[in-house]
Amino acid sequence: MVISGRFASLHFIIVLVAGLAFSGCSKKRSQAIVTDKEHIDVAESKPSPTATPSIDDVKDRPAETPQVEGTLREMAPDEIAVGGIVMKKEVWGTSKDPRAKDEEQWRIEVQIVDNGRWQTLLTDRAHYDKLKVGDRIKIAYYQGKYTGTVWAAEIED
Repeated sequence: MVISGRFASLHFIIVLVAGLAFSGCSKKRSQAIVTDKEHIDVAESKPSPTATPSIDDVKDRPAETPQVEGTLREMAPDEIAVGGIVMKKEVWGTSKDPRAKDEEQWRIEVQIVDNGRWQTLLTDRAHYDKLKVGDRIKIAYYQGKYTGTVWAAEIED
């Protein structure tokens, strides 16, 4: 099989970038303390793009003021900030949560003992149910050699 020059160079670049990314990280193991647990429901299905609003839907809706991205405003009393996202208190953890995806999320926030950094782990329900806030667990994580950033972490059994 003959590979064209353009196709071969694309593969070389992909392999090179992946190699550099993994060589810039080192896998470490440590204990971590569970600091928070959170469950997020499955995102509610979005309406089909072909559906058009009726005139009754539009006339009863209050006029919306456009929000300019990057402007600061004070949070309303019924809003909370979770993970850098501002949302209404009643949608937190529900299917309307802006962080909701097409499958349930079982999130555990831990503080890594070795470096004091915080990391959110996505886990399965069995681990989620078993762990309590304050528990010590063993984790494996990838940490950047130069910045110390934790890129990925998982629970070790």
